Amino acid sequence: MAMLKIVENYKELRQNIGMLIKKSGYKNSFIAEKLGIPTPNFSVKKKRGSWTIEEVEKILGIIDNEELEDFYLGKIMEEVEKENEYMTLDEFKKGMGWK
Repeated sequence: MAMLKIVENYKELRQNIGMLIKKSGYKNSFIAEKLGIPTPNFSVKKKRGSWTIEEVEKILGIIDNEELEDFYLGKIMEEVEKENEYMTLDEFKKGMGWK
């Protein structure tokens, strides 16, 4: 079951990359250039959430900062509360693959 949860978390992250990019303050054209894809293609991927694993890694490498992590952590915690599922911080970190 833990493996399925990891896959679910990844799918959710992939679908929410557009929101994270918007929250990060970076322009689409800047990130598209860093990824080496045309801005129109980037915009379509952002809208559809159709990122590859490599693109997700590169985008997170570009936009990663503590404020953005706190924002996403808050979103995850809201979902957990809605589902009435509670976990310790250590369980959460383990589930997210953090050490």
